[in-house]
Amino acid sequence: MKPTRIITAIGLLTLTTALTSCKTAAPPQVFHPNDHTALIIDSLDNQTCQVLQPSAVAAPQSNDSVLNQALNLPQHDEAIVILENYNEAQFGDQFRDRGTSWFVGLRNLGYQHIIFLQGRGIANPDGLMTLVDYD
Repeated sequence: MKPTRIITAIGLLTLTTALTSCKTAAPPQVFHPNDHTALIIDSLDNQTCQVLQPSAVAAPQSNDSVLNQALNLPQHDEAIVILENYNEAQFGDQFRDRGTSWFVGLRNLGYQHIIFLQGRGIANPDGLMTLVDYD
């Protein structure tokens, strides 16, 4: 095997392990924020989102633009991603399509705690259902 294929295979294996070795609750848990410095992103679809915290941005932006902004934030401890228009009963293609890019992007920026919530069209994560909680 070529070295690039080996590295790619190892990277994919690591990503798969990280995405499947998350901490989830047996029954879905209601989220209550306790870190008021966390980055909160409202993911509208696969390509656009809005920053809700630390400084709310009213207009939707590209996911890449928000990740570039997040790079310049002073703290990189916790990130909360609200997945709007998310309706899978179990994790599948929709979560992989939307969650993987956020997980990889935020981890690369140094975020250690990433939480995905199921959106309901509100700009406050308090009370939303936790989909997955990565430590």
